[in-house]
Amino acid sequence: MKSRIKKMLMVGLFTAFMGQVNFYPFRTDFRITVGVVMFTFLLLYFHSVPIVATSIITGISVLLMRVGIDVFANAISVDAAFYKHIPALLYYISYGIIIDRAGFRSLFEKPIYFIVALTTADIMSNFLELIVRNQSNIKSFDEIFSTIMLTAMIRSSLVLALFWIIKYYSLFITKEEHQKRYKELLLLTAKLKSEVFFLKKSMQDIEGAMVKSYSIYNTLKESDPISKEELEGLMADSLNLSIDIHEIKKDYNRIVISMEKLMPASDLYKTMKMSEIFETINDIFTRYLEVINKDVSLSFEIGTEFKTSEYFIIISILNNMIQNSIEACYRSDSYVKVMCFMQANIVVFNIEDNGKGIKEKDSELIFEPGFTTKFNPETGQISTGLGLTHIKMLLEYLNGNVSLDNNTEGITRFRLELPIDIIICEGDD
Repeated sequence: MKSRIKKMLMVGLFTAFMGQVNFYPFRTDFRITVGVVMFTFLLLYFHSVPIVATSIITGISVLLMRVGIDVFANAISVDAAFYKHIPALLYYISYGIIIDRAGFRSLFEKPIYFIVALTTADIMSNFLELIVRNQSNIKSFDEIFSTIMLTAMIRSSLVLALFWIIKYYSLFITKEEHQKRYKELLLLTAKLKSEVFFLKKSMQDIEGAMVKSYSIYNTLKESDPISKEELEGLMADSLNLSIDIHEIKKDYNRIVISMEKLMPASDLYKTMKMSEIFETINDIFTRYLEVINKDVSLSFEIGTEFKTSEYFIIISILNNMIQNSIEACYRSDSYVKVMCFMQANIVVFNIEDNGKGIKEKDSELIFEPGFTTKFNPETGQISTGLGLTHIKMLLEYLNGNVSLDNNTEGITRFRLELPIDIIICEGDD
């Protein structure tokens, strides 16, 4: 209730202020103002406020403001000022009653009916004001009617245009926000998909270790050279190891199932265009660069547009590669360029930067698990050295490969190759 009253008072106050933008078409006290446009627009915008009650409050607000201006600025007596501006109060009350009866809020999606309803209400209310002011015979009827009708049509059209502009702007902002959230969700899902892949791989590795461990147990069980006590100890340790690995595998399996339930259905979006993938990654890293306050020029180029169903893995791979490139950049003219093109029967991604580069002696080791040159001198924290290893594993999962081109001085370029028959597909977005 308080909120509604507050909105009604806001409508009255804003309309009274905008009513000071006016002109006198007949050189009398009758004026035409922009306040009616503001009044009607706010009635549409605050769609929950009652129209008739708000028009009464608005009429009173307009009356009080005009009386106050005349009394304090023009030295007119209070009685004379009230007598002069009472017709304006009647105009807003009449206008509110007519548009309320016409149900104008339900007509804004029907422009012609909307303009007719507001124009009719404006004309009728203006004539009422002229009659009350006893000024309906100051000009010929044709001149009065044409002026009032033209004004009414202009004001009605302005209301409709203003409301549609605000509405479409709000829809545009909402759409942008949804797009932003979708892209963030897409990146998160890509990361989760990548982690699920590694969890599944770890489960397979654990399964293999469990089999080997149990094989050792059986071998030891059948061996004679060692003492019985040593044999029993080794057998017990091997069996316990096998049991522990099996428990770890079950825990991993539970994690995988839980993560897959959290992710969107795999067939929600069957394919995604390469341009959309680049747009998503570009938006995310543009905001990331703003957060870390780093000046790096990021650009994307596509040789040929195509759709892929493996967009989650591609996003995960490119995300890691670009992150590494950005971390390597330190110059004022730093850049990271991502290119995608087709060559024979493969899709090629080139990720190029002019960062600190990779030493020749390290180029053979960068894909090895645990190898890293990243060290934070402030925290003493060393990178895990698994980023490029994960990238290589994800590429191999798609029957692809990665290589380092370190031949151009000052430029580091990674080349990712993926088979067309696995990456490119036709289907719905």
